[in-house]
Amino acid sequence: MQVKRSFLALSILAITFPNVYAASESNTVLPSIQAQAEKNDQDQKNYAAKTASVVKTGAPLFETAQSISVVTQQQIEEKQMQSVTDALQGVAGVNSAPYGRRGWDDFIIRGQISSAQTYIDGLRTQTSTSVLRSEDIAGVQSVEVVKGPTSVGYGLALPGGLVNLTTKRPEDKTFVNSSLTYGSYALREAVIDANYAPNEDSNKGAVRLVAKASYQNDPTDYVYFKNQYVATSYNFDLGDKDELSVIASYQHRNYIRNQGIPSNYQGYSRKIFIGEPDRGYDVDVYRFGSNYTHYFNNNWKFNQNFAATRNTSWSNSVFSASGAKFPTITRQINYQDKQDSNFALDQNLQANFNLGAVNYDVMLGVDMMRERSDYYQRVDTINSLNANKLVYGVTSIKTGTPSWNLTYNQYTGLYLKNNFKFNDNWLLNLSARHDWTQVEVYNFVKNNTIKNSDNAFTGSASLMYEVNDHFAPYTTYSTSFMPVTDTGAQGELLKPEKGKQIEAGVKLQGFDGRLQGYMAYYDLVRKNVTETSTTGTYSIQTGEQTTKGFEAELSASVTPQLNISTAYSYIPTARITDSITQSDIGKRINHVPKNAASLSTQYYFDSEKMGWNIGAGVRYQGNASAQRSTYYVYIPSYTLFDVNAGYEAKHWGANLSVKNLFDKDYIQGTTPNAQLINFGNPRTFMFNLKFKY
Repeated sequence: MQVKRSFLALSILAITFPNVYAASESNTVLPSIQAQAEKNDQDQKNYAAKTASVVKTGAPLFETAQSISVVTQQQIEEKQMQSVTDALQGVAGVNSAPYGRRGWDDFIIRGQISSAQTYIDGLRTQTSTSVLRSEDIAGVQSVEVVKGPTSVGYGLALPGGLVNLTTKRPEDKTFVNSSLTYGSYALREAVIDANYAPNEDSNKGAVRLVAKASYQNDPTDYVYFKNQYVATSYNFDLGDKDELSVIASYQHRNYIRNQGIPSNYQGYSRKIFIGEPDRGYDVDVYRFGSNYTHYFNNNWKFNQNFAATRNTSWSNSVFSASGAKFPTITRQINYQDKQDSNFALDQNLQANFNLGAVNYDVMLGVDMMRERSDYYQRVDTINSLNANKLVYGVTSIKTGTPSWNLTYNQYTGLYLKNNFKFNDNWLLNLSARHDWTQVEVYNFVKNNTIKNSDNAFTGSASLMYEVNDHFAPYTTYSTSFMPVTDTGAQGELLKPEKGKQIEAGVKLQGFDGRLQGYMAYYDLVRKNVTETSTTGTYSIQTGEQTTKGFEAELSASVTPQLNISTAYSYIPTARITDSITQSDIGKRINHVPKNAASLSTQYYFDSEKMGWNIGAGVRYQGNASAQRSTYYVYIPSYTLFDVNAGYEAKHWGANLSVKNLFDKDYIQGTTPNAQLINFGNPRTFMFNLKFKY
């Protein structure tokens, strides 16, 4: 019955297809691709983004009844962001790196951990939550954050939200940009970004190369991060009705994690490393993607987005054992060998129809993904570390029981989006989706296979009213669905996670579109919450979590010389409302502060942005806590200040930035099991010299 109801809902929404098609004129011609490309390129160069590729329909953010933040390329450059984690700091509703500097892109959106919710060019990078990735920001054009359930547009998704990274693609001008960076803790970085456009003022036939090599130590002894990244992309010249862009990239990472230190750290240096200096991580990521669009003469267009990703990760890192305390720290070796292959495809038909008083946008699409994950893990107990007399080396090993699973995760989703604009003021969105999923896990150790097939209907509905060109209040309701690939204590596959959200807000716009922002209130519920058990060998579903809060965000080029961005988050309710552990009910969700705020500015002394420029920023994080079982850590509030100064010439530029100007001593977060404390970065300097031709 559920499947029938789902198809009935899709059919009802689809009834409008023949009517609007008949109303369209067969001789309607879309604007040329070149004009569209120039428009998109220009929007990418704005300080405050007017659109976001994650919307899919191409609708302006001002007319999108959902909270979406975009960190543009100009913001990334002005603030000298070194990672996706940096870019997410200061975004309303996002807590970035709650587990510290562990080498992965960790983030919480609207009180819900969303680290596995990373997309590249609109396609999911991986579904498993173990051994996550850290994308290189050198190849990123913008960082888009969607808050709330996203299943209608993106299928399998947790309800907190997602982060979509748009990659740098060929542009319509030939240029060669390069930079050298040196900073605290032996930071050394070299980047080159070269674009060749043979057709003047056109990105057809253009090719782009981005490459980066970097190395940096850490405030913690023996911890380091090495990274190499290269990507090349090409835009084919297929005429006025077709667009085709392809990109291939490779990333290699070698690093030792900052694990943190036990909570009874008083009297000990915060620089102490409790692992082994010669045991770290090696990660390789290969990716190929393509984006194709065909424009029909009858007011329709076809979009296809494809990506194939190969991810390998190997580690023999040493970690503290559960309950480790100073001075004698019990330890383990965590052997991990993970080989992932992911294929994702999204294709849709889209059209716009002008029906007099009603403007109608429709999109009908199907997307699918198949992921193969081969994951071996073994935890061995080794000799302890004496913090009073640091002597590294593995002198004894007690071999643990391995786990080795081969997981196949695949889904197919059919979605339909209907957007109506009445009398140029009212905007109604009705969207529906049905997903068919299958999870299959083969256990090499037990020599058995378990399978689970499921399907789900998700939807969203929103209503917006444009008061004028500056204010547009809206309300929306949406649901989410996420199959779980984790297995329980008995080797069984766990239930899918589900979520729902009600949101009401207002979109803001001003200064001829140079100012973009929003304010929103939301009520979000996440069910069948899945977490790793305290032993780390299996997963459990703890129950239900609820978050309610308010967000406000604004980005603006106030004048050609002054840029400002600001954000505020208030989450009074972030609690566990149902749990298998009765004592957890009513407790606050880990690492979620009630208040968070940020403000950053950049001022150019010349209206053409040449010559000197200065900038400053401040970021406040309210107090939070982390607890698991009998472990509890209080995380005090903190305020950080950043400053920068630079000089821009025609063919070169220089910038000096200081982060955590007053050398604030603060706790950034804890490990997921709430046993180890991670301290934030002390004051750091970074000098960047760039060349432009």
